[in-house]
Amino acid sequence: MAPGTLEPYVRAFRVGGRLAGVSAAETYDLAVPRDAPLHVHVPHSAARLRSEQTPYVRLRDTQGRTTVVHRGRTQPQSTSTRLRVGVLDCVVQVALSESEDDAVACMDSAVHAGLIAPSALGMIAALLPARLSHLPQIVDGRSDSYLESIARRKLARAGIHCEIQVPVLGERWIDLVIGDRLAIELDGAGKYQGFSDAEIARRVHADRERDAFLEALGFHVIRLSYRMVLDDWPATLSMIQAVMDRGDHLRSS
Repeated sequence: MAPGTLEPYVRAFRVGGRLAGVSAAETYDLAVPRDAPLHVHVPHSAARLRSEQTPYVRLRDTQGRTTVVHRGRTQPQSTSTRLRVGVLDCVVQVALSESEDDAVACMDSAVHAGLIAPSALGMIAALLPARLSHLPQIVDGRSDSYLESIARRKLARAGIHCEIQVPVLGERWIDLVIGDRLAIELDGAGKYQGFSDAEIARRVHADRERDAFLEALGFHVIRLSYRMVLDDWPATLSMIQAVMDRGDHLRSS
């Protein structure tokens, strides 16, 4: 669901509400999981909701695979939030409907993009139930991608601290650094999608050139794909731990 397209708004209108949760987050260009169902916010009193695909068919399962309906109080509607909930309500709904890691990634990107001020994180915590109120404390606006946020949270749960967006010579940045020299570079799901063969070759070359540059500066580089982080994390974590067990994340004294 590309930001700026009308299609998600039309689908929400067919249901009888406005974009919410993950669907609203996508229109704000926030970091959210891929291929999520349509999320729609409707008033408490809303009834006889319709299918997003066929407006003449009643929507019976409001937590189904294609549509998730949010009810409840939100910030007062304005001209800018008539078709989608505001950013504050959006990230709260993401926290309520998605995993904790997804919620942190969404908040990370909202702060990174300047859509939510760090001072507003306390307000978000107050709007969340007690079991989730700790999430805003984890937010780090330096994270600039969904995969980066997810990887750092997974590493933290394994007891591995990492630094985010580490500068090198003042002009290049490393996604994550563990210890003194273990550089983790993250390749998002769509990094090479939709490009010509020539452009893909150029990007691959740039990645290899970058990795060689970092190795020459004394970093040990591991490049992780979207699938390695999201779908094969146990094996990926084992690989990172093996590198750390050898001490390759530390500089020689």
